[in-house]
Amino acid sequence: MRDTMFLYAVSRVKALENNLLSRSTVDRMLEALSPDEALKILGETDYGNYFGEVDSVYDFEKALDQSLRAAYKVIEDSTGDERLTLLFRLRYDFHNLKVLMKEKYLGEDFKSILSQAGSISVEALRKAVDDKDMVGFAPHIREAYERADVDFELNGDPRTIDMILDGGLYAYLLELVKDIKDDGLMEFVRTEIDLLNINTLLRIRKTGGNVKVLETALFDGGFLDRSALLGSVGEPVGSFADRLSSTRYDRVAVEGIGSFIDTDSTTVLEKITDDLLLNMAKKGKYAAFGILPIIGYLWAKENEARVIRMIMVGKINGIPAESLRERLRDLYV
Repeated sequence: MRDTMFLYAVSRVKALENNLLSRSTVDRMLEALSPDEALKILGETDYGNYFGEVDSVYDFEKALDQSLRAAYKVIEDSTGDERLTLLFRLRYDFHNLKVLMKEKYLGEDFKSILSQAGSISVEALRKAVDDKDMVGFAPHIREAYERADVDFELNGDPRTIDMILDGGLYAYLLELVKDIKDDGLMEFVRTEIDLLNINTLLRIRKTGGNVKVLETALFDGGFLDRSALLGSVGEPVGSFADRLSSTRYDRVAVEGIGSFIDTDSTTVLEKITDDLLLNMAKKGKYAAFGILPIIGYLWAKENEARVIRMIMVGKINGIPAESLRERLRDLYV
């Protein structure tokens, strides 16, 4: 993609970066004595513009959704290219599809965790799931749904829905990135796939899963050899970490997997992987043109939503500020 494309969009993004949450605001939210106080501090920021439907602390997700949708609209309007926001909105489409399939199969109400930030309306997805008819949807969505539907009818395991739909999501993302033809963006998505595969491998090992489960859960398209990941199931975790330490993921191996070995928890690993991706996205802060500033800003908004969500959920559940701080992701600004 030519470097001089999207100059107007980049100028818009540079201005919008000034509205991203500062570290001082996050610190104030962390030290808030109640969830109401934390939400009030959030309302003093740009998120206050999206508080129209926020009637209680439990409604904070509505403001996050609206803020993300506003960011997507700015990018779509200023670039005329919906593929850039689709790279992010698809994640919510597949998330909603998982939720709706589980609602139908398990007979439970999960509407509180549905998102309006996707590219497909929740209502359209719900009707498609109810009717078992995905005609008209993108092939990756339709095919992943059909595989997950058949698998659940055969095996009755809702966890496999997540694995199959996640595989469909990343196959779709890779296809989009190939179409956009940007090397930096391709590196970003392939790195994300590797990091997810590493986390998945450790979680499946922890729960006693076998190679067959891992084959379903691992995504294609990363830098790491998929067969090598599958082969590591039967070896000590330390041996896998040693081999990984000689790759681009040395910090993930030493600190992240090292913490997993010591604590049997992936908390540190997940924070390190999120921060690694954010640091890749931060390159957009220092670029004057091209696609990277746009992708960097959108990733910053997604990361910001994760930080806010972690703080608000923590406050609602009475988790101490110091414990939240240890888990908190870095910020783009």
